[in-house]
Amino acid sequence: MKQIILLHNPNAGDADHFKADLIEAIEKEGYRCTYFSIKEDDRWKNQLDEADFAVVAGGDGTVRKVVKALVQIRTGDKRITMALLPMGTANNLSKTLFLDKEASFEDQIGTWKYGKRRRFDIGSLAYDGRFDFFLEGVGYGLFPTLIQTMDKIDVSHLETTEEQLQFALEKLYQIILTEEAYHYIIHVDEKTYEGRYLLLEAMNIPSIGPNLVLAPAAQIDDGYLDLVMIAEQERNAFALHVKKIINQEETSFDFQTLRAKKFEIQSTNKNIHIDDKYLSIPNGSLNIEVREHILDLIM
Repeated sequence: MKQIILLHNPNAGDADHFKADLIEAIEKEGYRCTYFSIKEDDRWKNQLDEADFAVVAGGDGTVRKVVKALVQIRTGDKRITMALLPMGTANNLSKTLFLDKEASFEDQIGTWKYGKRRRFDIGSLAYDGRFDFFLEGVGYGLFPTLIQTMDKIDVSHLETTEEQLQFALEKLYQIILTEEAYHYIIHVDEKTYEGRYLLLEAMNIPSIGPNLVLAPAAQIDDGYLDLVMIAEQERNAFALHVKKIINQEETSFDFQTLRAKKFEIQSTNKNIHIDDKYLSIPNGSLNIEVREHILDLIM
């Protein structure tokens, strides 16, 4: 009988998910289950090595918190195995894995026994002598500004995740029209690119933020990252693209993308984001690379 550690964010998303219901559904499928609420304390970190795999019931932020702990205890070639029960707002990671948020968690749990495992690369970055990692993306420009903007707004009046995502897209549209473009120098594969960009994003998965697809060709297991660049002169075209998404109209955008294992970026822009977190760094330069096959995700 496999041992599962269930890591639950009871505040994620727009619905109530109860401890007893989750445990009952997991044990009904023949697993032993140890439950932790990640909101209460960090005792769960000491139990990660005892489980056959970890189950994260929450949103993208919850997944990141768990992966950070798993990466810290990972030794040698040991693979970290996880399953996701998407209960957040954007759920970009779950969407990448084609997990159906609308399916009951009983149905999702029932797929684990015959579900395949898919490897998952993560991105790592170095800046100012510090190191971090990302699951979705890291970058400059529009998304650091969007995160700052959304952090200052009370969205409690928005009743559903769909309303929250729509609201964030509308804020992004406004930001696109006014965001300052910065000059960047990008070193990749012994080549140098430079220009003024509204957005510069190293993507590990196709979508980011309010489910906005920036790197449609990105793969989670190919050993590469996709660096997406939106130039200053593309401001109006990209704003129109986002506006059409808001209005649920057919649209496409020809993203300028570089695919590589490593990037070095230099800029005077010190505002970045790492997944869903805003960060101001003393020096605007980043060294970004992929770390292959860190996770195994049960699909």
